[in-house]
Amino acid sequence: MRKMIFLVAILFSLQLFSQGIIINHLCTDLTNVPANWITTAKTNLKVAYQHTSHGSQPISGLAGIAVTHGGVYTYSSTSNGYHAGIFLNDYGIPGASDLGHNGDLTWRDATVTLLNTSGCDRNVVIWSWCGGVSDNTTSGINAYLNAMSVLETTYPSVKFVYMTGHLDGGGAGGNLNLMNNLIRNYCVTNNKILFDFADIESYKPEGTQSYMEWCALDGLNYDPSCNNPWSGPNWGTEWVTAHPTHQYVTDLNACSECAHSDDPSQAKLNCVLKGNAFWWLLARIAGWAGPSSVNDNQYPESKSVYPNPFKDFVNIHFALPNSSNVYLEIYNTMGQQLKTYDLGYKPSGKVEIHQNLSSLSNGVYYYRVKTNMDTFNGVIHKE
Repeated sequence: MRKMIFLVAILFSLQLFSQGIIINHLCTDLTNVPANWITTAKTNLKVAYQHTSHGSQPISGLAGIAVTHGGVYTYSSTSNGYHAGIFLNDYGIPGASDLGHNGDLTWRDATVTLLNTSGCDRNVVIWSWCGGVSDNTTSGINAYLNAMSVLETTYPSVKFVYMTGHLDGGGAGGNLNLMNNLIRNYCVTNNKILFDFADIESYKPEGTQSYMEWCALDGLNYDPSCNNPWSGPNWGTEWVTAHPTHQYVTDLNACSECAHSDDPSQAKLNCVLKGNAFWWLLARIAGWAGPSSVNDNQYPESKSVYPNPFKDFVNIHFALPNSSNVYLEIYNTMGQQLKTYDLGYKPSGKVEIHQNLSSLSNGVYYYRVKTNMDTFNGVIHKE
């Protein structure tokens, strides 16, 4: 009977974790993305991206990266409407500005008009929010999610990218985060493609503290007490001051602008991280499996889980090719996330997770280990 339970669990686990693409703060180190997959993305993808000011941040980051890196990171782009044969149509979907507010589906109608254009070659569609999540409702978010799902069914050859809304100082209990979590949970459960805009601007590079929880704003100011983040310190300035020679600093100085993150200038790090994550997104859509595909013998290496079944503690062993943040997530058999453990920053080499899971009821669970480079998952059984 136990073998049958584990077989069903493994099959469910593969279905749960194998198809979706989640781009978040763990996907901002461009050195992890093989250059050949950047080339493949530019060759095979035709992107239509529609946004207003906040959504321009990834594009500003791409522009700065193109200046400092050159070569493979240069790309063809046009603005204001549909242009065939171009890699990126920035402001590329006429008829709406962004995803709007409270169930407005003007963006959906504009998408249909574009994709029904004779000979349209767009195979990636991305829309961003600009304040539209902060004042949204559950019904409004569900209208967005349902409309995206219908578009995916209607246009199966097109990849549709979901997004969360930018930070607004509301913290973990604010409406923005609650609505963003609806989007995140939907994307994880249904194997969608998510560019987690808010999560990317919540963490310093290689950092473990979520500044969203400290009521961070879209300009990277924050306040641990959540009294007045507008007058609080800026984590972009803090990081740049501590890493003055880092490539990210060179990149942010090459960004001519970074909407809502221009002052102080170090906050342009926001655009650099989103530009890096945007390349990561497009490489994944183009077929890159993630960092473990660079050297499958390197990560995860000699992965083991024991004891399994377990009573109180479970041990997960694996190896990291590079230093990384490590997170452990626990899901039930319905795909609902039950627990998240921030295990901190781990050096390269062998890693052992020794986690107390005694609070779980007896039964089958799925675990997922997340690092800056990749994720892997499996099945555990508590008895």
